[in-house]
Formats: sequence, C-alpha cells, structure tokens
Amino acid sequence: MSDFNNNNNVAVKTTIIGFLAEWQSLLYNMRWMITLALVLILADLWFGVSASKHRGDKIRRSRAGRRTFNKVIDYLCYIFIGVTIGKAIAEPYGVDPIITAITAMVLCYCFEIDSIYGHILELHNIKVKYSIWKLLAFILTLRFKQFASAIEDISKQYESNNKKEENNGN
Repeated sequence: MSDFNNNNNVAVKTTIIGFLAEWQSLLYNMRWMITLALVLILADLWFGVSASKHRGDKIRRSRAGRRTFNKVIDYLCYIFIGVTIGKAIAEPYGVDPIITAITAMVLCYCFEIDSIYGHILELHNIKVKYSIWKLLAFILTLRFKQFASAIEDISKQYESNNKKEENNGN
C-alpha cells in the first residue's frame, strides 16, 4: 500500500512541477506586457495626483496607494485569465494562448490610457468631450470626418486655453 502512495505522490508532484514550469514560461513570455502595465499604472498615478493638485483636492496617499495596488492585482488577474482562457480554449484550436492574454491586456491598456488622457486634458483645462474609446470607435467604423472634427475640437480648446493663460500671465 505504501508503494502506491509513494508512486501517487511522485505523479502529483511531477504534474504540479510541470504545470508551474509552464506557467513560469508563459509569464516570462508576458514580461514586457506586465512591465507596460506597471508603467501605465504609475503614469496614471502620477497624472491623477497632478490633476488632483490642479483641482485643489487633498491628496490622500492611502487611497492613491490602495487604488494603485488594486490596479496591479487587477492587471495580474487579467493576464492570468487571458492565459488560462488561451490554454483552455484557444490552444486546442491552434491559437497561441499568449494572443488571448495580449488581447485582454490591450483592452486594459486602453482603459488605462483613457484615464491618463483624461488627467492630461484636465491639467490643460480642456473639458473631456471625447474618450479614447469614442475616438477609436470613429476610426474603426471608418468615420474619419467625425474623428478629424473631434481632434480639431480638442485642438481648438487647447489653443483657446493657452491664449487665456497667456493673457492672464501678462
């Protein structure tokens, strides 16, 4: 009976080691995606704090730290979910599991970039009328005139704010 338990333990341990080695390989392949996620999270923190200072809000370090840490955990979860879906569903159909993880991360990046974009516009006193998502929808649906109009609107608002700042400075 003890031989059966020993053989069973060896099989379980070997399976776990193989599984963990595969996860390590997948995460190693995703290292630059993870790095980009961390850079975007830190940029969002930086511009978010700057926008809060610009508005005159009190900066609460504990809240900023908690939200930043939550984003790091969320991004890691998205990576794990993307890779797991890729291994479970996409790989049997011949699709690299990294592609599903990249797809999930690109969606996350768009949310993060939209947040950074909003903070930057706020720092320049530009009212956010167009999110990155709306601009992307204009491009994907081939509505280039509306996209150009939105970019022109943002540029005009930026120029008028710069003129106001120059007049206030004189």
